[in-house]
Amino acid sequence: MATYDSSRSDPPRARHAAPDTDIAAVRQGPDRSWVIMLVGAVITFGFGLVVVVWPHATLTVIAILLGIQLLAFGLIRLIAGFTASDEGGGMRAAYIVLGLLGMLVGLYFIRHLSVTVALLAILVGLYWVIHGVVDLIVAATAGPVPGRWVKALIGLISLAAGLIVMFKPKESLKFLLVVLGIYLMLYGVLLAVWAFQTRRLGAHAGSA
Repeated sequence: MATYDSSRSDPPRARHAAPDTDIAAVRQGPDRSWVIMLVGAVITFGFGLVVVVWPHATLTVIAILLGIQLLAFGLIRLIAGFTASDEGGGMRAAYIVLGLLGMLVGLYFIRHLSVTVALLAILVGLYWVIHGVVDLIVAATAGPVPGRWVKALIGLISLAAGLIVMFKPKESLKFLLVVLGIYLMLYGVLLAVWAFQTRRLGAHAGSA
């Protein structure tokens, strides 16, 4: 008759159960990406509001504000590219490229304050178009996931604003300010909605 020897060590499965659990908990960790998105949303909306309520702002001031906003947006996209686990490798690479491009354009505006209205419109419009196309592709290929409609709206707004600015590069600074301010405010609101959806999704995943 087989007997249990208490002097023997625990079964291999029992010995390794606790460490595996601890490693899984460490890997999951709290998702704080929504905080960065929310900060970016506040900055973007704030810049849009400044542009709208300051119709007589000079081109130099607009270049500085837009450069700072693009730097913040580029950083958000870089973080999304390196941390987004629900996106494919191609989309994460697109986010990284988009983030680097946004930071480069932002630095250019800050360092070259003598930029013309036409050049500012072309660079901003081209970036918005690329950004809109990337977000629309992500929304179309992501499947039925939370936040998909937000990505689609952001993509449509970015694409529309970019095309308007690109096809009217020689319009007055006042026209550019109107399009820029409305776009930044709408984008800030949608980015805030996306941030809170990301937070709620992370909370549900953590409690599961």
